Amino acid sequence: MAKQANFDLGYSITDDGDKRHISFKGDGLPWSAYVILPISMVIILAVSLSILPVSYWFLPILLFAGIGFVIYKMYQIQTFTLTQGSIIKDGAAYDLPRVSEVLIDNPMDKDVSYTAQPGFIVGGSGVSGASMAVMGTLANATTSAMLGASAAISSSSAKRRYRVRIRYGSKVITLARNLKYDRAVAIFQLLTQP
Repeated sequence: MAKQANFDLGYSITDDGDKRHISFKGDGLPWSAYVILPISMVIILAVSLSILPVSYWFLPILLFAGIGFVIYKMYQIQTFTLTQGSIIKDGAAYDLPRVSEVLIDNPMDKDVSYTAQPGFIVGGSGVSGASMAVMGTLANATTSAMLGASAAISSSSAKRRYRVRIRYGSKVITLARNLKYDRAVAIFQLLTQP
């Protein structure tokens, strides 16, 4: 006898009258980051404490606190609200008739570029996430081994950096970020299919 497969939408919907609240968690860091980040931080700390004068030892601590905050934000629950005539994100209502397209992109993967109806675009157009930029800069500054670690994290992180966005006039509004491709597609389909 076959076991019933688990069905996961990738998001949850809470109905509140004529409003539908959509919530989901970001997909966070790849498994390689849990191996590479602690080793990298120990090396960075050792190098900085040996090079920096005592009065500047607070800099690595501030860096670690910043990286920790970025990692914390990657796992936070994200929400937006759908009504009959608008999408509400961060307290701003965007009229549905004025939304010209729904986009999926990945700022860490600029080589991807697909187009389909009704304005579904997958492609990279931005800079890498703050955590990867900080990580990459420090890796290049310390050792060549750190360069390889940063490249490994960036490569696997690109799989968790998809965003779902809407084009509203001349602005592009991000509704969801730090997602795996499949979750991004699920949210895209929620927004585009009747």
